[in-house]
Amino acid sequence: MKIKIWVSGISIALLGLGLAGCGSQTKSKQKTLNVTATQAIATADPDKADDIVSQAAIAQFMEGLYTTNQQGKIIPAIAKKVVKPTNGGKTYTFELRHNAKWANGRKVTAADFVYSLQRQVDPKTKSQEVGHVAEIKNATAITAGKKAVKTLGVKALGKYKLKITLAQQVPYFNYRLATEIYPLNKQFTTKYGNKYGTIANKTLSNGPYVLKGWNGTNDTWKYVKNPYYYGHKQVHIKQVKVQTVKNNSTAENLFESNAVQVTQITGTQVASAQQGSLKNQLKITKLNQLYFMLWNQKRSALKNADLRRAVSYSLNRQSLVKNVLKDGSTAATSLVPTGNTTNPTTGKDFNTDTGNLYPYSPAKAKQYWKKAQASLGTQKRTLQLLTNDNDINKSVAEYIQAAIEKNLNGVTVNVKSVPLTNEISTLSKGNFDFATLSWSSDFQDPVDFLNKASLTNSVNFGKFHNAQYEKLIATITAGNQTTKARYQTMQQAAQLVAKEQGVTPIYQTAAAHLISKQVGGVHFTLLRDTLYRYAYWK
Repeated sequence: MKIKIWVSGISIALLGLGLAGCGSQTKSKQKTLNVTATQAIATADPDKADDIVSQAAIAQFMEGLYTTNQQGKIIPAIAKKVVKPTNGGKTYTFELRHNAKWANGRKVTAADFVYSLQRQVDPKTKSQEVGHVAEIKNATAITAGKKAVKTLGVKALGKYKLKITLAQQVPYFNYRLATEIYPLNKQFTTKYGNKYGTIANKTLSNGPYVLKGWNGTNDTWKYVKNPYYYGHKQVHIKQVKVQTVKNNSTAENLFESNAVQVTQITGTQVASAQQGSLKNQLKITKLNQLYFMLWNQKRSALKNADLRRAVSYSLNRQSLVKNVLKDGSTAATSLVPTGNTTNPTTGKDFNTDTGNLYPYSPAKAKQYWKKAQASLGTQKRTLQLLTNDNDINKSVAEYIQAAIEKNLNGVTVNVKSVPLTNEISTLSKGNFDFATLSWSSDFQDPVDFLNKASLTNSVNFGKFHNAQYEKLIATITAGNQTTKARYQTMQQAAQLVAKEQGVTPIYQTAAAHLISKQVGGVHFTLLRDTLYRYAYWK
């Protein structure tokens, strides 16, 4: 734009040169940005996506009431402004912008949010992500089949006016609105029923980009600039091409040859990049994400708490992050990531107060394995570890396998690595012994990690249940405690889940990305993957 303005003010003699420069810039803007993902999209349905890659993809082509800027700060999107809740913090009333449109040209309205939220809590949808809207009035009762879908606390007060009523005050609800709650066009969605979001052509976008070239199983897809997006003039890159790369060496080689401009690397590639020519293009970001193990409580061996404790004590998490991951990830010391929240009285980190709840102790591992052997009536046990099949997960699974077999004499671990979609399906059916999975939260509150060990959470695939723990989670989510009291309750929950090993954290993730010096506006934050709407060619 600056070149065009400058050209208009110069003499005719220089016009040709000015236009040549303008054409070069325009050509640059038309360039495709090539990036990688660590695994394929599992679903493009925002009401069903429960994996990190799918959620990151959806954020590129969908937009909710709020979004985030490049620094991760919440800003208005479909809503005209970030509103202050009323009714004791339980009621949110939004005026929607009139120029927001779907990629088919239809208007985005309040009814689209009502439909999406009602669909998400409807038991027929079988959403794994109902936890994202559980705080909305009557949501829990509806998902349990105890109340009608229409009783959900969401209402269109007009074409462009929306009201959401919560069951109780939720201090982090703005993050839900910015990163987890999206509208759906009823006419388009119902046309495809449960096939909605299974391929690009059965997905309707309302965000900066449109999803293209995804057939539901392939490893490549595109984000193409949405001409109907109200802010399309601020979207600088016309097309982003994504390819799934599960091998770290391949990712680095693609970057070095400029075949891709943004990619994630791990392990030895990170250590090498920190010392070599790629150092200035390397960005390491600690994430609000934990990698953990789930135990199938319907299988006698894994229901045994002593066996779970034995496995946890056999893992040297510090060695794992230092010698295997090598990417800035840190050993988990509780079920809450470090940096997630602080003590409201002292300002200390949550995990400073808990201490290390998951230490490495071969002696205790052997002690608890002997107890498990006695109660199970067996000296040997073969277990299958389910994981997804990218390089990171394979390496971690192999480390877990070796650590268990080294420290627990008589235990054999077989690793089963499958694509993420297959892993989620297998977990949902309960066809596993124990498994690794990661969880990334879009808001900084311990409850979104602590509730992974609660039966109220759909990601508790292992079905761990502890009555005392459920009471603690219920108290935390009720919204009736003072900030100080709620913090102490969360501390109690972290201690209890560690004692019972209901869900066992392994490490807090860090992401190492190579970002080409040709590209600007690519920012990864603690809470969120980059949004390519802000990217531009330098």
